[in-house]
Amino acid sequence: MKKTSMTEPGKRETSVGKEMVRAFVCVEIPGAIRDGMEQLQLKLKQAGAEVSWVKPSNIHLTLKFLGDVPRPRIQGVCSAVERAAHVIEPFEIEVSGTGCFPSMSSPRVLWVGLSQVSNELKQLHAVLENELAGEGFARETRRFGPHLTIGRLRSQRHAPALADRLRAAGFEAVKFQANEIIVMRSDLKPTGALYTPQAIIPLGVLP
Repeated sequence: MKKTSMTEPGKRETSVGKEMVRAFVCVEIPGAIRDGMEQLQLKLKQAGAEVSWVKPSNIHLTLKFLGDVPRPRIQGVCSAVERAAHVIEPFEIEVSGTGCFPSMSSPRVLWVGLSQVSNELKQLHAVLENELAGEGFARETRRFGPHLTIGRLRSQRHAPALADRLRAAGFEAVKFQANEIIVMRSDLKPTGALYTPQAIIPLGVLP
């Protein structure tokens, strides 16, 4: 298991002086697919809506958001994710289509979707939930709906025109193989989120 430094940047501390790490578990998206999403963002910007766009380099498939985690617990998180990753062999993901949360008529979050949620992805998510529950993290109550967020609306100004462009543009289906999952640290900066891998864990590899 490869790990990067868990020190700076952007540490937060609780009132008792413990550093908190804002963390999540994700699958990285290949650069060619992120490039396609960047082109989609450029088309959507022509609608003139007020949107906070996700940097293409920061677009990822989130499997589990952990929130603020005391730094000493990150090792336990990485071990739990490692146990889950060993159960699942590498598998294929197909990115396709676009949509909005909560709906096209009232868009708040813009996303590119998956053509389907494969059995392997469902199983990986379920095993992650189980392993992380053992580390004290609450299980997700909502149905697993994997997607790739590309932007968040700051207001509803020009939102209908933006939704129309998103619907018309779509996103052509493209496949990639998920070979690893990442425990990621997120530091919120004035220029946007800065992501730092805490552990990069291969799928289907026994320790």
